[in-house]
Amino acid sequence: MKDRTSVVLLICSQLTLSSTLNDQDPALNMAILLAVASILALAGIIAAIFAWRGEGSIIAIKETETLSVAEVIARHRVGHLGQLVEVVGTSECDMPLRAPYSEALCLAYDYTVTEDKERLGYSAPLGADRQHSLTHQRGQRNIGHTFDVHDNRVPRFYVRDASGRITVDTAGAQIDLLETVARFESYTGGEVNVERQIWREERALPLGNRVYVLATLADDGGEPVLMRHPVNRGRHFIISHRDERALLNSTRLRTYGLYLFSGLAIGAALLVAAFAIGLL
Repeated sequence: MKDRTSVVLLICSQLTLSSTLNDQDPALNMAILLAVASILALAGIIAAIFAWRGEGSIIAIKETETLSVAEVIARHRVGHLGQLVEVVGTSECDMPLRAPYSEALCLAYDYTVTEDKERLGYSAPLGADRQHSLTHQRGQRNIGHTFDVHDNRVPRFYVRDASGRITVDTAGAQIDLLETVARFESYTGGEVNVERQIWREERALPLGNRVYVLATLADDGGEPVLMRHPVNRGRHFIISHRDERALLNSTRLRTYGLYLFSGLAIGAALLVAAFAIGLL
């Protein structure tokens, strides 16, 4: 919904812009609108590429049979390496990570921290433009913004089911994480008349939960291991906290949403380009 709203707002803003540019040089108007059309088209193409990759994941998940760990080990024993296999079991790890905000033991995590600082009791100076004055009607002024992103994962963990245990090498995996923290904080202190507003988001793959793995069966020192394909880096490698059905539904929703956004963005690009050419 957010993506579709963004496209509609872009179209409306460009139509408003074009109505104000008609009194200027038509060639300049056309150049500006064609630049906007190019950005929209590029966004649509990128979304289509990600959607195509998501569709490939859907096909791989649906076509790969879920095996027990014992069945995977048996395939390794007879030399059936390089095959895409699917296992579900409980995650285990000798040296797990601890997520920084939830403090949960996990196999992987990522987090984002956005912080804004605002000066309290600020009044807009005389002569400030209208937008600036409206921004500071509350007596606040933004004096700083920081954005921090970090992720981490264990190099290896194990998947155990009723038939045995197998190693998973996480390098290159697409890991589907569970949201563990979404918290807003606002406080003053440290600096006089300064309010800090902090938004924290954390996602993790908890230790000891059921985990879904779609990976390539390989050999490491005579032992079976699930990992990214050593040659075909485009082969799907997914680790998820969801079960297969929930993962399929989530992937479908994201993929079809990207296709919809791609169509809207490219359609908007064509409309803006056609309107720009019509200016001459």
